[in-house]
Amino acid sequence: MAGQVKITLFNGFGIYMDDKPILENLSNTRKTKLFLCYLLLNKDKAISHKELFELLWSGEDYANPGTALRTLLYRYRALVESSGIDALYNSIISRRGAYQWNPDLAVSIDIYDFESAVDNAMGYIGEERRKAELLKDAMKLYTGNLLPDSNEEHWVVPKAVNLRDRYISAVLEYIEIIKQEGKYSEIIDVCNKVQEFIPVSLDIENEMNLAIQKGLESEEQRDEYNMFRAAAKDMNRIIGGVREEMETDTSENTAFVCEYDMFREVYRLQRRLLMRTGETMFLTMATLRSRIKDRHEPLKNERAMNALLECCKHELRMGDSICRYSDDQYAIMFPVDSYENAVKVMERVRMSFYRKSNLNEYLLVYKICPLKNSKE
Repeated sequence: MAGQVKITLFNGFGIYMDDKPILENLSNTRKTKLFLCYLLLNKDKAISHKELFELLWSGEDYANPGTALRTLLYRYRALVESSGIDALYNSIISRRGAYQWNPDLAVSIDIYDFESAVDNAMGYIGEERRKAELLKDAMKLYTGNLLPDSNEEHWVVPKAVNLRDRYISAVLEYIEIIKQEGKYSEIIDVCNKVQEFIPVSLDIENEMNLAIQKGLESEEQRDEYNMFRAAAKDMNRIIGGVREEMETDTSENTAFVCEYDMFREVYRLQRRLLMRTGETMFLTMATLRSRIKDRHEPLKNERAMNALLECCKHELRMGDSICRYSDDQYAIMFPVDSYENAVKVMERVRMSFYRKSNLNEYLLVYKICPLKNSKE
């Protein structure tokens, strides 16, 4: 199938042919999407299987990492083949112990189009008006921050910062040119556009204020603008305070422990999220039973439950949730990609409990089931 293929990483991941979205199912499988995005961000080098595995399955146990990676590649290639997009057939190259995005592929990737346009504009030597036009064209290619739905990934941040800095440099160079032409209203418009993507930039703020002072025609216009700016700054302060309050967490870097009512709401939220991420979430009921028949020692039983909770907190991850369901049961919720790996997680908890608690008279049993998404 012929056509111009374009891949976007600014403002979210997408693949388009002749400006129409294709391979949309890729975004439903988070690991496959991250696998592809990592190769795209590092398209000029081969990425080892070890690096990819540690990136995608950090903290998870797999007997055969190579098989897990081959499964992701198979899923991607199967989608490409079923779509009939010829331009993407050989997009991922398999090398010895590594994968690489094909650097010779005739596909447009927005971040590299942007970098090339900025380099071309910033290096232009000649008439200033022409340089301004080249800078303006380059600035239009920056359509949002890099992979905003994956900005918690440590490997996204350095590239995102680099692209942002290059964008601001191009904007400041453009402003410097049109400032000589007295186009203060345009400077204000440009700065407002930048602040849609980058709320805080001292250089942009200074250029904005300078343009306002020189460009607005009447005191009434300046007063109105200053009123809106003050309101915007106040809202930034408020939202910053709300975010800081929500992000404050004095707990350890362990699984989230909550009451049952909160756990139930987390469960409902996770069911909704499953529709978007395509991940698999498992619900587990962990029960402690005394091996000594008819023995009932409330204090000792409570110590055993507390010991089990500590093992759960430290063997599970920060995104996992735990609640006390009954006197001898915990409900646990965590994401993994298969039932077999869910069993491995709970076996780690079980072995940790027996190893650390010295409570061998108790038997830890569990039942695991996958969560259904909200449409099932």
